[in-house]
Amino acid sequence: MTSAAPRSLRPVLAPGGLGLRRVLAIAAGGALVAVLVGRFGFTAALSVAVPLGAIVALILLLRRMRRRRGAEGRARLEFTREGKYLVAITLGVGFAAINTGNNLLYLFLGMLLSMIIVSGVLSEQTLRGLSVARTLPRQVFAGRPFLTGIALTNDKKRLPSFSVQVEDVIDGRPLAKKCYFLKVPAGARQHTSYRAEFGRRGLYRYEGLKVGTRFPFAFFVKSHRLAAPVDLVVLPRVHPIAHPALETQDQQGTLAHPRRGTGREFHGLREYRTGDDARDIHWKRSAREGRLVLREYESEGVRRVTVVLNDRLPPELDAAEAAPDLDRCVDLAASLVVHFADRGYVVDLLAGDDHLTVQEGGRGLHPALRRLALLEFQPAPPGGPPLRPPARGGPALLVTHRRARHLAAASGFAQVYEQGA
Repeated sequence: MTSAAPRSLRPVLAPGGLGLRRVLAIAAGGALVAVLVGRFGFTAALSVAVPLGAIVALILLLRRMRRRRGAEGRARLEFTREGKYLVAITLGVGFAAINTGNNLLYLFLGMLLSMIIVSGVLSEQTLRGLSVARTLPRQVFAGRPFLTGIALTNDKKRLPSFSVQVEDVIDGRPLAKKCYFLKVPAGARQHTSYRAEFGRRGLYRYEGLKVGTRFPFAFFVKSHRLAAPVDLVVLPRVHPIAHPALETQDQQGTLAHPRRGTGREFHGLREYRTGDDARDIHWKRSAREGRLVLREYESEGVRRVTVVLNDRLPPELDAAEAAPDLDRCVDLAASLVVHFADRGYVVDLLAGDDHLTVQEGGRGLHPALRRLALLEFQPAPPGGPPLRPPARGGPALLVTHRRARHLAAASGFAQVYEQGA
């Protein structure tokens, strides 16, 4: 049977008190000091106990900070160049003080250790109570710089935060771009932004934000990560292209529909009504009938074009080695889609097994570009049918790798764009 702790020690050993391990550690430390004093004298015992006590206090402080940051992210302490010099000097002075017993060296050692402890306490206070929010643009294109907004909020009631730097963590690695906040007053919120750029299309995962500080002496960089996961789809590069020579029924890609509209083909006559354009009055018929008669025109048909991206690869073509050429194929397909959508065309996009349509006015353009951004090229199935243009949907434009051209039909495309060697 285990005996209960004495009534006088229960508040000390309770969870809210010092705890059994701390009481035992304090008792062991006191016993060690007593042994040293009895054997070597007070000065020698003090020369050993002071550095050891300071080191133990620093270790306990760092462990406490790490436990406190456990819910937000793992705390990290990095040495700057000046911090490495400081630690080296501290160790040298401590070694000299222990061996010589010089009081001046002990005073100097205490000052150095005090700077380290004060640096840890103030940097911890600076990072406490901070929250960060990130703002990304709706569309990001490969090869185009964009701005990412960072908002830092100091939720502390009284104390400001100094010298705080924030950087994004993407795919496990911090970005080289950093946002710096000199001073964030208590209860305040500050905004800034940084310029970034992605060289390739695809999916990028923002895992979180790294918040750090060098305050107050720049001997150490204390930081921790805040979880802020978000996925960003970087769209393909879009560049201007020349208008392709489409084999359409009309040179401008328009078809006359037998309904009234604002086109150029004559549709019929009707009586003039208030508000009609006087320039469309048919004066000869009006004079013959004794009333105003207006010309009507047929509306121009919807202009439509189909962009087909060949995502099939022959067995001899390795997707990893041909990645730059394949990305250029995707960029060209995206440029064609944007080109015709900006000019009022209805654009059908065939990419992989998906068929997406961009309506007049650009509705549906973002989903089409997003599909191209996430497209992965696949090996062509052996003995599969060649890639053919759709039976309907206007003239078809084929974008393909030069070495995969034979996987598409030899005819039926109004124009073929080949990339790669």
